[in-house]
Parts: sequence; C-alpha cells; structure tokens
Amino acid sequence: MIREATDQTADWTDSVQHIIAPHLHQISYGNLRSEFTRWDEENGSVANLAIVYEVPGGSTNQINITYFESAVMFNYLALDSHEEQCTSSVEEVLRMVEAAVQRIPAIRHQRLLEDIDRWAAMGLSQRDLFQKMNQLLQVEDLRGGTITMHEMKHGIAHILAKYRAASA
Repeated sequence: MIREATDQTADWTDSVQHIIAPHLHQISYGNLRSEFTRWDEENGSVANLAIVYEVPGGSTNQINITYFESAVMFNYLALDSHEEQCTSSVEEVLRMVEAAVQRIPAIRHQRLLEDIDRWAAMGLSQRDLFQKMNQLLQVEDLRGGTITMHEMKHGIAHILAKYRAASA
C-alpha cells in the first residue's frame, strides 16, 4: 500500500493521504481524518500533518508528522512511545503511518475493554455496563466516539465473561 515518494518535499503528504484514504471517516477507525498546516520560519518552511481519530467514548488521539524543509527532516512520535523520532526517509514515515492506521481498530477495541473493566471496578452492575455500551452506540458529539456493532458484540462478550468468572 505504501506508494514510493519521488520528491520528499512535494509528495509526502499525498502519500500519507493515499494510505489513510480507505479508512477516512469510518467509525471502526475512529472517524479518521487529517489536517495539514504549513508555516514559514526563519530557517525555512515547516509543515505538519495531524492524523486524528477517536476511541470509544470520544477521547481524541493524534499522529503528528512535522517536516522541516530546510533540514529535510521529519519528526514524529514513535508508536507505543513518547520518544520523538527524526528521519529524512519518507519511506520510514509512510511505514509508520501505515502501521499506526492499521492498529487503530485494535487500539479502539483495547480502550473499550479497559473502559468496561474500569466501570466494573467502580461497582457498576452488569445491567449498568450494558447501558453504558448502549450509550456508546449513540454518542452524538464525536462520530468516532461511537462504537460499531462489532465492537458492541465484543464488549458484551467481555462483560458476560467477566460476570461469569466473578460468579464462578
């Protein structure tokens, strides 16, 4: 899926858009979207591409890629890390974007299960947990904060398994 970028300065954003295009605005990808900004600094032009998505309940997450034209350098946060990565390789950036986007459904799934466990630990009854799941189907503020029927099914299975284990 990664397209070869022939010119780093002109083509990288198009290549990223090509990677995310099949998943744009899908709930299972957290209403994935992007925002591009460019500004000039003393040392040259800087561009930033933010790839934004939500997890169930509406918490917003971002993947930011900043390109410093004068240094021909990309900066981004590595997946599963708070450590900033620097590279001049468009291909490395595109691999990171592709891997990150492919992981969004799993991230959403994990977040949903963590929320269910947190609610259960707060003392919510099984009925209350099902009600919370139903509310997630109907989130109106952030489209990506809603859940899919597939996520609902897995969430219900998690609730049932948790209560079966608790009553055994």
